[in-house]
Amino acid sequence: MLLLSHLLLVMTSCWLVSGQSVPTVPCYGPDCSVTKSTTESITGDSTSTTSTTPSTTTFTTPPTTTPPSGSIQRTVVFIYKVTQPNQDMFIRGGIDSAIVRPICQGDQDAETSKCAISIETNSLGTGTSWQKYDAWRIGDTKLDWYGAQKGQGTYNGALAQGTPMAWTTDNPAAPEYQPLNKWGDAHWMVDFDMDCSETEMGWFDVKAFLTNFGWESDIVQYPCSGPDGSDPTPYSGTKNHMARCGFINRFNFNAGSCEIIAF
Repeated sequence: MLLLSHLLLVMTSCWLVSGQSVPTVPCYGPDCSVTKSTTESITGDSTSTTSTTPSTTTFTTPPTTTPPSGSIQRTVVFIYKVTQPNQDMFIRGGIDSAIVRPICQGDQDAETSKCAISIETNSLGTGTSWQKYDAWRIGDTKLDWYGAQKGQGTYNGALAQGTPMAWTTDNPAAPEYQPLNKWGDAHWMVDFDMDCSETEMGWFDVKAFLTNFGWESDIVQYPCSGPDGSDPTPYSGTKNHMARCGFINRFNFNAGSCEIIAF
């Protein structure tokens, strides 16, 4: 009788070759085909896998990837606008102080404002087409809302009105040609390296300022086109263009359309 009871216990604890259910605990013995059980549990943001053997228990957590913080990334902004002679375009921007960072309200100094973003503008080439851009980008170290920075360059005595842009075309035969311009004439462009850690989750605001005209009107931005324009923005309602750090951003003056693509 004792031998029969022991045999029944083994049969109910083990998975037999005849097709009985897999046990939820390890089964050992000559009639068992399962010698290790594995369970998964979700803890926080990671999945831990526990493997149980007769004598050891191990835990394996898959590695997680954290986006780099404080990274400097090349960023380009295009704004399409057919302008008149003696008109030059600048952008002002950074982080909106009315909705996103109210701590900046009343700021006037780009060097200390938490709504200004550190940049270093890049050359667009050599020649007369880029003379104004090159003159005005000297000393421009912040994308900000306040106009010319202290010590920012001038052109023939004319002050900068923000971060300068240059008129470009997609025509390779023209001196204003830029290979990143895929759209045509009258696309004003600025190319800079930006500190993405100072943006709002990778996004920032821009608005054009045109000499002999002034600010462009308030913007209600539509969902952006382009392979990298569909990601949701972390905020809305700022009445400015919203651009992504580390991408090519294309806008239309006084309009809500936009396109965002990777380099």
